[in-house]
Amino acid sequence: MAAAARTVTAFGAEVAKALAALGGDASDLVIDGLADPVGAAKALSERGTKPVLLRAAPEMGAGMEGYGPTPVEPVWLRVEGSTLRLVPLRLHGSSKAETPEVARVTIEARSLPCCDAAGCDRKRSHVSAWLVLAGGAARGAKEEGSADGRHPSRKRLLVAETRGLDAARAEAQVEAFGARLARALGAPLETTHGTEPADAIAHRPLPEPDGEREGSEEQRPLDAASVARFLLRTEGTTLVLRDHEDDGPRTSATRNVIIGLVLLVLSAPLWVQVARSISAHETGIAIGVGAAAMLVSLTAYAFLGVARFSAKYVARSSPLLWLARDRVVAAPWVSRVGAIDLKPEGRFGAGIPLGELNGVHVRSTGSAWAVELDTDHGPIDVLAASSEEVARHLAVLIARAAASVRHPGGPSARQRIRARARQKAEAPGGGDGPPRGVPVR
Repeated sequence: MAAAARTVTAFGAEVAKALAALGGDASDLVIDGLADPVGAAKALSERGTKPVLLRAAPEMGAGMEGYGPTPVEPVWLRVEGSTLRLVPLRLHGSSKAETPEVARVTIEARSLPCCDAAGCDRKRSHVSAWLVLAGGAARGAKEEGSADGRHPSRKRLLVAETRGLDAARAEAQVEAFGARLARALGAPLETTHGTEPADAIAHRPLPEPDGEREGSEEQRPLDAASVARFLLRTEGTTLVLRDHEDDGPRTSATRNVIIGLVLLVLSAPLWVQVARSISAHETGIAIGVGAAAMLVSLTAYAFLGVARFSAKYVARSSPLLWLARDRVVAAPWVSRVGAIDLKPEGRFGAGIPLGELNGVHVRSTGSAWAVELDTDHGPIDVLAASSEEVARHLAVLIARAAASVRHPGGPSARQRIRARARQKAEAPGGGDGPPRGVPVR
């Protein structure tokens, strides 16, 4: 537990250093267009000319075959008047914020398949808002940073996105935020229809948000310390939720090496005994001890193999789940650079159709607040947050993301049978009911 506490403190200190370089601190509220473009547009309007703190994500390159793009860390943006200041998510030493010149705010749209069903020909619109810095890449151009994501290209920054079957609605939601940001920065606004006046779009009424909200209250913006760790964004064509405090399998490399070496040491006397038994013509003992020696040796080999992969993991984040094409995959497999494994084996044991996802729940574990998926196959833990507010915020984001990639229509016959069986099993139980959560529709 002490080691975990040190990790949390180190990450928080690095985030605080980054925010201090912007002239802010960890208690500043974050306007997050990646999480909620409509809510962020409203918050941006309410702040007026006051300085605002935004979160943005650098553009990713193309991924290897069977994998998503190499992940990159988000950045903090501070908008003060028409001045933009930028720092990485976290800083190790002393550093100053960059003050790049903004070239324009660009709204882009693309069509994605609804799902993998052979009979479905629906298209889902993915709309995104990009902050293009002076000297940045033109629309459609890709510039990659370092392979581990520590020094990504920051010439195009993703500041808002959404997806849905209603292309016009999705575009209006992202335009609402993009126009207000362009107006605040005094930058040109380029939409899918060409260059348009930001003021004209910014004065339009805010569109209705998509997805489910817990209760009737709108989500309040959270402070930087609360949102820094987790980010849900599109990687390639897939929505991925990442934990930027978790260094992934690299943290377990030393432990796995020690376990593997200990097992090898334990296997040595077993093999010696096998040799002695064979020399003494004690076949039964040789077979029994040999089987034990083989089992211990293979286990040691497995631990050392895992440690070898873990030691070469260079990403500074760990994916918790991904959603796309009417499917959710928890705890996905990853490449050594942290890219999610999109191949069928990368979903082994954790990929389910969204028709089998009934909701996203939050429950207390005593020391933390867990976010879990309520599925037809039982609950699946996704993450543990330090506070209930953060956990419920993330539960709403996951529920909205699931709704945005879910195939429309009712449940299948198999799902209806499961639902009836579950209701029948729960009917006589009474009890306190399930944990509070967010339904997915």
